[in-house]
Amino acid sequence: MIRHLLQTLRLLGISLLAGAAWVAHRPADLPKAAAPSAGKADDLLDMMRQTIIKRAAVMEISEAEINRHLATTLAGKIPGALGGWVAFEGARIDLEPNNARLILIWKIKGYTRTASVDFAISRDDKDFHVVVLRGAYGHLQMPRGMMRPIYPSLEALAGALDPEIRALFQMTQITIAKDKLVLDPSFPSA
Repeated sequence: MIRHLLQTLRLLGISLLAGAAWVAHRPADLPKAAAPSAGKADDLLDMMRQTIIKRAAVMEISEAEINRHLATTLAGKIPGALGGWVAFEGARIDLEPNNARLILIWKIKGYTRTASVDFAISRDDKDFHVVVLRGAYGHLQMPRGMMRPIYPSLEALAGALDPEIRALFQMTQITIAKDKLVLDPSFPSA
C-alpha cells in the first residue's frame, strides 16, 4: 500500500516537472515593435539629451518607440561553442502602470525562447532604484529570486544601453504608464 502511494507521488512529481518544463519553453507573447522609419535614423537618445538640456517640457516616449530603439541598438552574438546553437534575437519592453516587463528573446536551435523580468523604478532624494519584482521563463511565472540565472544577460543589456540609462536617470521624475514612459526633466521644487 505505501509502496503504491510512493510510486503515485513520484509519478505526480515527474508530471509536475514535465508540465513546468513545457510551460517554460513556450515563448511569451511579444509586444509589437514599430517598423523602422525609412528616412529617419533612431534618435531617441538625442531627444532625451535635448530634453535634459532644455529642462522645460515633459517628454513622452511610446512603448513602440522604445521597442524600435531596442531593435536597432541591440545586436548580440553568443561567443564560443554555443554560438552555432544560440542566437540573441533582442529585447522588447511592455509598459504597464507603475511597472515594466523586459522580455529577452533568444533563438535556440531555431526555436524562440524568452525570459522576462518585471521591474519598477523608484526614487529617493537623489538616486533612482530599479527593483526587480518577478519574472518568467516563457510562460512559467517565477519569484524574483528564481530569475538569478539571467542576471548576466541583464548586466550585458545594461552595459549595451549605458548611454540611454544614464540619460534616463538624469530626469527628475520617471513615470511608467500604460504603453508609454513619461519623463519630467524640470528642476525639483524646493
